[in-house]
Amino acid sequence: MPPEISNQEAIEMMNRCKQEIIGMRATIDRLKPKADAYDNLVVVLSLLPRPSVGMGEDLVWIIDTRIRELTPKPAENAA
Repeated sequence: MPPEISNQEAIEMMNRCKQEIIGMRATIDRLKPKADAYDNLVVVLSLLPRPSVGMGEDLVWIIDTRIRELTPKPAENAA
C-alpha cells in the first residue's frame, strides 16, 4: 500500500495546483478576445454550429476549501 502524504504535503501540492490553474485562467483571459473574434467570424460565415456554454465546478474554490480544512487552526496548535 502506498504511503500516505502529510497534511502539509497535501497543502503544498494543492497550492501548486491552484497557482497553475490561476495562471491558466490568466492565459485564457488574455486569449479570449481572439477566440471570441474567431467564434463570431465562424458564426457570420456559418461554418460551424454554435456550441452550448455550460458552467462547471470552480476547482480553485474546491482546492481552497480543502486547504482550509487541512490547515491546523491556531487553537489546535496551542492545545
